[in-house]
Formats: sequence, structure tokens, C-alpha cells
Amino acid sequence: MSKYWMKIGFFNMNSTDRLLKLRKVTQEDCELLWQWANDPIVRAASFSSEPIAWEDHIKWFNNKLISPNCYQFIGLNSEDEPVGQIRFDIDSQLQAEVDISIDSNKRGKGSAINLIKLSISYLFKNTNVEIVNAIIKSENTASINSFSKSGFECINQKITDSFHVYHYVCKK
Repeated sequence: MSKYWMKIGFFNMNSTDRLLKLRKVTQEDCELLWQWANDPIVRAASFSSEPIAWEDHIKWFNNKLISPNCYQFIGLNSEDEPVGQIRFDIDSQLQAEVDISIDSNKRGKGSAINLIKLSISYLFKNTNVEIVNAIIKSENTASINSFSKSGFECINQKITDSFHVYHYVCKK
């Protein structure tokens, strides 16, 4: 087992033998996360749709990597292929905001739902976080469906940065 593996366990993706597992993001993931972040579908779902410059990403990534208030994971399938990333930024009220993206070749296979469920389970067991918030643009139906199927509840709709968004929460 790699030194990067977390002893988190596995989450059965369906009734098949496919498994999803987590590992912490490492310095070696910087370029992969940059590629995923610049995927056109990911940019369209973000509040800032402009492509992310490599230099800006490196600064952001290094800050997230050392932040004690950031938990970031890579989800891997049973073939140890990265399927996506999920990040939790924890605030002073011990609430987390979640960010997720799935590799373009792995979308539509239930990976987002299972990555959310597995990482939320880890977060609630290993931190003092009580509530996880997901702020989702109203046209991002894939994320709305994934969070709804992962146990999140929509608590309101609002305008954020001139976007119509849904606010979903998951409580411990």
C-alpha cells in the first residue's frame, strides 16, 4: 500500500465489484488538478469561467496543500485510476464548503455520488465539521443530481455573484 493511501476504507459504487477509494492530494497531483479545473465543463460550472493560468494554479494549489482548514482527496476506481477530486474548505464555524470535479472520461458512471458519500463519511468521522455546504449554479444539473443522491438537502435558492444558485447542505 502506498504511503499516500489513507486508511479510509472502500465504498461499493453499485451492486457490482467496482470500488472507489480515497487518497490525500499530494504535490504530484498539481498538474492533474489543473487539467481537471480547466476542463470546459468544469469552467462553465464554476463562478469564474475563465481558464486558470498555470502560475495562478501553482500558488493556489500550494496554499491549499498546506492549509489546516482544507481537506482534499483524489478518488480512485478499482483499477487505481483517478476519477475525480473533492475538496472541503472549513470555516471558523466548523462548516465546510465542498468542491468536486470528475475526470471527463469518468462522468456519468456514479463516481461523483460515491466520491461525495465516501469523503463526507471520512470528514464527519475525522473532523469536528457538523455541516457541509454545496453552492451549485442552477444550470448544473449533474451536480444537483449528484448532491441530491448523496444525502444533501436543498435549503434555499439565491443569487450569488449574479448567478442563480441552489444551496445544498449535509448535516452530521
